[in-house]
Amino acid sequence: MRTIGYIASGVIVGSSLVIASSAIAGGFSLRQQSTTGTGLAYADSAAGTNLSSMYWNPAAVTALDGTNTSSNYSLIIPNTEINMDNPGEVGITKDDLSLMGASYVNYQLNKDFYVGLSFNAPAGVATNADPYTWQGDEYFQASKLLVLNAAPTIGYKITPEISVAAGLQVEYMYVRTINQIYVPGKVDQKIVADDLGFGFTLGALYKSETTGTNIGIGYRSAVKHSLQGYVNVPGVLPHVDITADYTSPQMVTASIRQELTPNFAVMANVEWTDWSVFEDYVFKQASTGAKLGSVQYDWDDGWYVSFGAELKMSEKITGRAGIGFERSPVTDAERGPSTPDSDRIWLGFGASYKWSESMTLDFAYSHIFFKDADISLTGADQDSANFFDINANVDNSADIISIGLRSKW
Repeated sequence: MRTIGYIASGVIVGSSLVIASSAIAGGFSLRQQSTTGTGLAYADSAAGTNLSSMYWNPAAVTALDGTNTSSNYSLIIPNTEINMDNPGEVGITKDDLSLMGASYVNYQLNKDFYVGLSFNAPAGVATNADPYTWQGDEYFQASKLLVLNAAPTIGYKITPEISVAAGLQVEYMYVRTINQIYVPGKVDQKIVADDLGFGFTLGALYKSETTGTNIGIGYRSAVKHSLQGYVNVPGVLPHVDITADYTSPQMVTASIRQELTPNFAVMANVEWTDWSVFEDYVFKQASTGAKLGSVQYDWDDGWYVSFGAELKMSEKITGRAGIGFERSPVTDAERGPSTPDSDRIWLGFGASYKWSESMTLDFAYSHIFFKDADISLTGADQDSANFFDINANVDNSADIISIGLRSKW
């Protein structure tokens, strides 16, 4: 059972600076960085099949000669219900639609060197509780998380089959949370903060036209953020500048793709995310450095494995399907209304239509089945060891619809 820390003045920090929804990957990540990947349940994430592999493996910048672009858009349709265990208590639904995009471009400098740029949203959600006032409104009412990441990349072909690459991550994070607190009497507490952080990516790719084998491994470093913003509680704390340190997790992805015939290929993928770095986040007053409050987490590392297949049905149409399993980093003891995460199974289906020699359209659909989960949460302030308890079960599912356009210039 998780307990939320307190602000020294008696104001409870009932929401964290990290927000999740049921439609995203483990923790609060977004995996929807590739339309073809959605159709394969991301079984070829780092295999360099096309430019969208650059998110997981920057060496995919060398996968296509000349100048190429890839644009991907995903509509995320979550369905999350938090149902209170005790009769008469009010639960909520969290089913806000989200639209996200991911774009990639590469340019071949010469026979061996390539440069590229990827633009992604590694995390992001806008969620509102319905109804706004519910049994756990001290912990969560509304939240918005926006993370934008640009990664300029350079790749080098060591041989015609082996490539390596490195990139710089430039990442902007914005977060806003609203929850109710007792002061006494209920009022809204609003926290807003943002920051610009930096990291890097590394990757290697083996791609053989002779054997039809692609093997890729990619690394995304952690990105440290020193969030700066304010907390506002009407009538109590009209505006107090705050700071909080946050580190996004590092990630390693390895994939293999093998053509069994000229028209049929299979692939497999494993991904590790260092969510154990997600522990104790302390909010401090910017002017004095005094601790205002904290939120404690104790997450495990996240794992994702998937398998897929791709069939070229004609010169213009390619179909694909995949299945994946994800072990959530959120433990039973740490699950809360803002992170109602649990283990899940991904099913994906997709197709591509080769419009012309220079343009391909991609379509994909994925459904996510979540394991049933429970929430057991206690809130505490300076004066009361137990001023609210949340005991509930979570019913999660999600649908993802993706479209993409790949072009050669």
